Amino acid sequence: MRKRLIAGCLAACVLLTGAAGCNKTPGGDASPTGYTDRTEYMDAAVVTIDGVPVGYREVMLYLQAAKQEYEGTYGDEIWNYVLKEDGETLGEWVTDETLEQVIYVKIVCAQAKKLGIELDSEEKNRVAERTEEYMGKAEYGTLSLYGIARKDVERVYTDTALAQKIYDSVTLNVDTDISNEEAAQKHLQSLMLKNYHEDELGNRSSLTVQELIATLDRFDSLYKEAQTTKDFYSLAYANTEDKTYLDNMVGEGDLPEELAAAYGLSAGESMQIRTDSGYYIFYCVSAYDEDATIAKKEELIALRQEETFRELYEQWRGEVVIEVDEAMRKTVGRDLEEEK
Repeated sequence: MRKRLIAGCLAACVLLTGAAGCNKTPGGDASPTGYTDRTEYMDAAVVTIDGVPVGYREVMLYLQAAKQEYEGTYGDEIWNYVLKEDGETLGEWVTDETLEQVIYVKIVCAQAKKLGIELDSEEKNRVAERTEEYMGKAEYGTLSLYGIARKDVERVYTDTALAQKIYDSVTLNVDTDISNEEAAQKHLQSLMLKNYHEDELGNRSSLTVQELIATLDRFDSLYKEAQTTKDFYSLAYANTEDKTYLDNMVGEGDLPEELAAAYGLSAGESMQIRTDSGYYIFYCVSAYDEDATIAKKEELIALRQEETFRELYEQWRGEVVIEVDEAMRKTVGRDLEEEK
């Protein structure tokens, strides 16, 4: 669960596109044959939470944000990409994940009255501003295509703002006392030589005896150079065969067991580590990086907050009845993929 609830989830949809529609019916498998009026299911509930329906229009607003994000990164041909052996496509996965986000927001917002939390005038004004901004940039054809009205946009912005406020309120008193020792970060750099061949598919094969001897000779030579160089990073960058640990901030326990000894280095020290999967030279730039340690503290606090809220959310979720209309779930998924 993210700390931030994507309070500006619609902000990603700076400009929606689209014009007409496809011949789609809820739950049907027919191929598109031309324009169909989506009003036949625009008022249908996609999911119902404790008897409260969440309709097509609202779900499509969330899905439009996801559509903009994914197509902006990967293009519009990605939706049929198969993710799992069971044949689940990216489009199906995004639809299910988006419905989970909608359910999450609705369940959290339902706690507002019990918790005594509501949006203040400034927050309501911000919701109004975001709604106006969205409506001003969205294309009329797309709004009409999905039957989206100003009230639908305002509802989504209101819900996400309220859910975020509830999250912040509930996690406000989470223990934030984290010691420097717990969060301490070292700045380590390394270079690595492989003791195997690897093909383009990632399959490994052993070096010959001659190749192994040559690799070890090169490794020892690089280690000697590492003892005197004033720029270990350049040496490592030019010679490493795996950049995973080229330049990292690490805490105690972050490194895998075979490389854990490197965490014991003091500033300016270096060491060799020979493993079954390669030969490493580690160099310690700084035994305590203050900025990275502060950032780690913030990360650990956020994780505590997320864990606290996750437990509370799971309790809330367990107290409600959630019903997903499978036919409508398939319909919004198809409409996500084909905006026509």
